[in-house]
Amino acid sequence: MRSLWKERNNRCFENIYSSISQLQELVITRLCWWIKGWDDPFPYGPNEVLRYPQCLDWAPVQIQPNLAQPSMGLACWAPPDQFKYKWNVDASLKLSESKSAIGGVLRDSQGKFLCIFSSPIPFMEINHAEVLAIHRAVKLSSTIDYLSQSKIEIESDSQNAVHWCNNKNEGPWNLNFTINFIRNAMCRGMGIEIFYRSRESNIVADHLAKQGLSRVDEFVAWL
Repeated sequence: MRSLWKERNNRCFENIYSSISQLQELVITRLCWWIKGWDDPFPYGPNEVLRYPQCLDWAPVQIQPNLAQPSMGLACWAPPDQFKYKWNVDASLKLSESKSAIGGVLRDSQGKFLCIFSSPIPFMEINHAEVLAIHRAVKLSSTIDYLSQSKIEIESDSQNAVHWCNNKNEGPWNLNFTINFIRNAMCRGMGIEIFYRSRESNIVADHLAKQGLSRVDEFVAWL
């Protein structure tokens, strides 16, 4: 409300106008400054929230420490242990347009965003796409020296994809090359572990995957 009030005064008395996007950034930035005053830790900075405002969904879960039993189905992203890194990956499908896409976000033990990717892929069954999302996270990790020497967790909300990657001789035959690449990376000392987590703890990756449906080329950003 303060941001809107200041914008109104600037327009009325100073003839200074901000665009809608600039005003949105101001609101989110000031909100993040305000959150810093809370006793409860908030793992995201203004840049992360500006890119993905859905990060703010974290707060309502965390600021209720006195609840004896949290609501069933309410899941929250949990940071990895110190000196570890965590990928959250996801895939998305748009049947009406025969489109598939993948997305992922890498974070450290402080919740800081280190890398994001969002990419269209050939149209395929959703569990196959989830395997490709895991594969992309593994490949990106192998390109950075400090990651290739570190412990890395990969979380996916596809039970099938996680099961195929973690168990020898499992998975569709047409994904053998991709799954074997993932398994080999897990065995050759990269310190990779793959886990299943519910969609509720995978919000950022879910949105990145959905954004990939409207992309023409892959987007990768090291932050």
